[in-house]
Amino acid sequence: MFAENFNPLAALAAAKCPRCHAVGLVEIDGEAHDKAPEVDKHQAKFHVNPGLYAQCPACGLVGEWPG
Repeated sequence: MFAENFNPLAALAAAKCPRCHAVGLVEIDGEAHDKAPEVDKHQAKFHVNPGLYAQCPACGLVGEWPG
């Protein structure tokens, strides 16, 4: 089932960080994602067609979202 009016940025703002559980991730570009330290890169076990690079402003975790 697919959502017809899915807004990834709105969903990202309501997403919870997998590390610190803060609500509200922000979009970043691929260059910022690649430059992040390995300790701050979220390694999800399952990726469901990630569409955005995101970062948690509270703890600095970066990752592909959704993922």
